Order: sequence, then structure tokens, then C-alpha cells
Amino acid sequence: MGNVYPEKALQVHVRRPRHLLDVWNEIEPKIRRSGRLVLFTDFDGTLVPIARTPGQVRLSSAVGSLLRAIRRKGVLVGIVSGRRLAELRTLAGLRGICYVGNHGYSIGLQGMRPRMLITPEQKREMNQVHRELARRLRPLAGIWLEPKEASVAVHYRNAERKKFLRAASIIREVRAAHSHLDLLSGKKVWEFLPDRRISKWTAMQQVLRQEGASRQRIVFYLGDDVTDERVFERMRGISVVVGRRRRTAARFFLRSPAEVRLFLERFAETAG
Repeated sequence: MGNVYPEKALQVHVRRPRHLLDVWNEIEPKIRRSGRLVLFTDFDGTLVPIARTPGQVRLSSAVGSLLRAIRRKGVLVGIVSGRRLAELRTLAGLRGICYVGNHGYSIGLQGMRPRMLITPEQKREMNQVHRELARRLRPLAGIWLEPKEASVAVHYRNAERKKFLRAASIIREVRAAHSHLDLLSGKKVWEFLPDRRISKWTAMQQVLRQEGASRQRIVFYLGDDVTDERVFERMRGISVVVGRRRRTAARFFLRSPAEVRLFLERFAETAG
């Protein structure tokens, strides 16, 4: 019952991905020949391991150094996450890269003010949803809410099964009352967003256009969660799912954030 409303992306174009490091001899020439490289990556579960609570993670100095080295070689680097934009920037601590927060609703480009893609009307409705969820979920131990710029996340990683089942029922009822909202089901979290038309994918497209990299480029995208399938479904390039899930639209896979670090090492050696 974790996926109260499973992502539709999982129902089409599902493929069995190949291990990226095993086929590096195929990927490396593409990197060397490309005149423009773009590297987008999710944060939790991809660059850093999943933690018991979101505040416990930090980007390792080794991975941070690799991303900086890749950026210095002229690669457009972006971190794309469901986290709040300011929080993501603090946890990553990297300058000179692009940030996409809140599943595409907040975009931060170097040297520009953050852009928030939510209307006042949507903000009022999300505040209403937050209040309703807070009232109904408050008695359930292990369930906690995380309001963001444009969304409300409901975490259940620390909940007992009985509390989880009750929370899942409440989520379905709230979703029925606000049927036009988008509901994402991730790793031990549900998240309400104002509009399905805005996503990590649409934000990435905006970043590419803004940075003048919308053509003649090879795009890499790494992600670990169901929410990243929306990107895998639509993108052309090198899509990489991180983890052991095999029902995916990604072309390649890496087993863990530790293997992501190995990939970054090879990428840094090859690029530029």
C-alpha cells in the first residue's frame, strides 16, 4: 500500500536497464565526442544514502569535489530534488551549479533570484490541504508533515503498520476531496503538489533553455525514486536509476550511491 496512487510512468515503456559501469566502454566515447555535456542528478538516495530523517544527510566531501571538478570542465551540473530549494542548496553546499527543488516548483540558477512556480491561488489551496492533513494526522505517531514552497509531504518511515494504514486511508480521502492536485508516492512519503504539469522534467527543460544548452548536448540524469520515472519516460540521453528496482523506464542502473561516486570519478576523468 505504499503507493496509494502509483505513478503512471511505471505502466509504459518499462525496460530492463543495463549496469552503467559494465557498459562504460559504450558510454565513454559519447562523452568524449560531445561538445556539450549536461549532468542532472537527484540528491537523496542518489548522491547521498537515504537517512532515517531528511535532516541527517550531508553531501560527502569526495562527491562534492567530483561535482566541482566536473563543473570546471564546462559541464552543466544540476541537482534536482523534492527538497526545499534553500535546504537543498545548504545540504549540497556547491556553487556554480543549478538547483531544482520541490519536484520542479522552485528553480535556482547561478547569479539569479530563485524562481517559484506556484500561483497565489495554488498556495492558498496547499495551505488548506496542510491544515486538513495536520488536523487529521496529528494523533498518528510516526507520521509527520513537511510543508514546502509549493507542496505538502507526509512522511511515514517511522510509523507502525497500523498507523501507516490509517494515514493511507486519510491520504486517499484528502486526495478525493482535491482530485485535481498531483499526488506523488515516493520512498516512505506521499506528497501533494498543485499541478501535474510541473515536474522535475519541466524544470530541467527550463534550465536547459535558460543556460543555452537545449540543443547539441548529451544529458545524463540519475535518480532513485518513483518520482524520477517522469524524467526517465520523457528524456533522451543517458537515464540512470539508482538502486535495485527494475521496473523502470531508465536505460541504465547503478546499485547505490557508492556506485554513483564511481560513475562520477569516471565521468570526471572522461569529460573535457
